[in-house]
Amino acid sequence: MDNVKHRFFKAYDYLKEIEAVKNLQDFGDNIGTNKAGISDIKADRKKISVENLINLNEKFPVINIDWLITGKGSMIISYSKKDNSLSHVKEPEPIYNHTPNIVTVDNSGKENIVLVPVKAAAGYLNGFGDPEFIQSLPTYSIPNIQNGVFRMFQVNGHSMYPTLHSGAYVVGQFVENWIKDIKDDRVFILVSKNEGIVIKRCLNRISKYGTIYCKSDNRREYPSFAMAPSEILEVWEFKMALTWELSNPADIYERINDLEAKVNFLESRSK
Repeated sequence: MDNVKHRFFKAYDYLKEIEAVKNLQDFGDNIGTNKAGISDIKADRKKISVENLINLNEKFPVINIDWLITGKGSMIISYSKKDNSLSHVKEPEPIYNHTPNIVTVDNSGKENIVLVPVKAAAGYLNGFGDPEFIQSLPTYSIPNIQNGVFRMFQVNGHSMYPTLHSGAYVVGQFVENWIKDIKDDRVFILVSKNEGIVIKRCLNRISKYGTIYCKSDNRREYPSFAMAPSEILEVWEFKMALTWELSNPADIYERINDLEAKVNFLESRSK
């Protein structure tokens, strides 16, 4: 059981590092205990219950429950929503990305930016390396976008709300050596085999855990997930957004005020 306990806290360290939990209290709340219960487990005053393991597996499917119990396999599982399959993350093999070919240029010789709208996203997964397919997509010239290769993608869904609204357009710069150049908490457009085109705030844990951890800004409705490097076809770093809808800061202040009122109410009851 000591080995299970060691793996249990190793899983906690990983979940905290990728910001899936804030602290021991948050971790305990998610698996059916509390901070004191976690401390008791750590001090060998209490055993890890089957209920704890079941809750951990349900709340954090990124953790491989077989590894947690038996020590076999890898700690992290990458989950593909598209084919509903689980795959154990292995050390990534070397991946070589080639800069996309320049398709069209404007009158001054500057490269036009290819747009991948939502309706063309599925075709892009197979056609991103096909010059004829790329040439069939609309192109635009945007001022002050230079010194790199750029592509524009349309946002689909609300996973990055309120930062990015569904239907907005984001311009990304091609990242060639993305295994090293994906920087923590920056927004990237990932073109992947199973997830399709996703726009996420990323944590690069390739060297440590063999994964890219993809975080949604709208975490209440869209859980974060791990993506294996072998799933990734292209990476573009977010540079600008074109949107017709802006978030109302009053909504954020209202939530803060509600939280402050709740805290004051709880403090008054405890006196």
